[in-house]
Amino acid sequence: MKNVHDELSRCIIQMLFKEPFFNHLLSGIVRTITEKIPTMAVGFSGNQVQLLVNERFFIKELRSKTNRVAVVKHEALHLLFKHVFRMDLEKYDRSLFNIAADLVVNQFIGSWDLPDNAVTLDKFPDLSLEPDQTVEWYYDRLHKLRKDCQKNKSRKSSTPAPKSAKALSEILGKPTHSDHSTWGIPKNVEEQVKMRAAETELERLIIQARDRTPNKDRGTIPGVINDLIDAMIERRKPQVDWRRALRIFTSSSRRTYIFSTVHRISKRYGTRPGIKVKRYQKLAVAIDTSGSVSDSDLSLFFAEIDGIYRQGAEVRVIECDAEIQRTYDYKGHLPTNVGGRGGTVFDPVFAFLRSNRLIHYDACIYLTDGCADEPVIRPPCPLLWVITADGSIGGHLLYGRRVQLPISAE
Repeated sequence: MKNVHDELSRCIIQMLFKEPFFNHLLSGIVRTITEKIPTMAVGFSGNQVQLLVNERFFIKELRSKTNRVAVVKHEALHLLFKHVFRMDLEKYDRSLFNIAADLVVNQFIGSWDLPDNAVTLDKFPDLSLEPDQTVEWYYDRLHKLRKDCQKNKSRKSSTPAPKSAKALSEILGKPTHSDHSTWGIPKNVEEQVKMRAAETELERLIIQARDRTPNKDRGTIPGVINDLIDAMIERRKPQVDWRRALRIFTSSSRRTYIFSTVHRISKRYGTRPGIKVKRYQKLAVAIDTSGSVSDSDLSLFFAEIDGIYRQGAEVRVIECDAEIQRTYDYKGHLPTNVGGRGGTVFDPVFAFLRSNRLIHYDACIYLTDGCADEPVIRPPCPLLWVITADGSIGGHLLYGRRVQLPISAE
């Protein structure tokens, strides 16, 4: 039997010549060979997305190379459209959602050959399904089709079932090349936080894949997918102009460091070879992890933290609800979980800063919805309150400046 890892790598390398964007995306995805699924799937574990592959299916059932490439690209497209994070089992029927998601992605397979049992728009001729629609749009039409079929069946109607109804019945009764059992929004709050972290990490990989695609090959990326990526980039932008804010807010506390280097004379600083000047700030960034802060607000908080970090600041994150849950240095990657979800008290953060005066922070930035009593303890450094769009920005936020995030366009 052929080595499944080698065959999977060959398929991904094959994409480099025709669709380098997908090659770059899949190169950053963890691949797992497993018998827990019957075919192939995408899912997430912790804050990582995974490509799951059944060896027997991939090697024995997918006979041709073009079939294999098509199925690998099919899974990559499910990641691009983030279907793994959109299946709310309290709202959607899993089987119908699976079909609707396949209808979305199989429109973009292109010249690669899908297996014979692939779900495509032409399988439902009576529904007049439009291309380039969302998974929810296709789901609504499939759901109505099934309800109409069930009504006719209960009435024992003699009217022949439309072709689309027969196709739906056949698809529901047969296994497909893509397994979606790993999808679904978890009910556990901690697992939901991990899922959001995985989704954010996936967006980073998608944006990175397009950045790595040469300009001459950008035309191979469908317009719909380019629009999706543009929207991801826009969502990930911090709402605060941190370059300007940090310059104004902490300009008096910037520190200068001189390092040795083997490079040539510095034209900017006029220093001799072997000298390099660097300025940066050490910031404490507290995030409110109480129950009143939504998952979407937490995502916005981390977008702001990332924006601060990318301005060259050294960032110490402090997670706090009614008490400090944990602290850690932010290095450009999201944590797999966030502690808290109780009430909100601001003072533990300021008490922590005062008890750690040997670690001199240039400033403290507190990301919160502002729903708490005024603090009693004065922070030992300049303070900036950053309040959610629908948060409370009243006079109870003492000892510092206040800024409110704009309302999201979504």
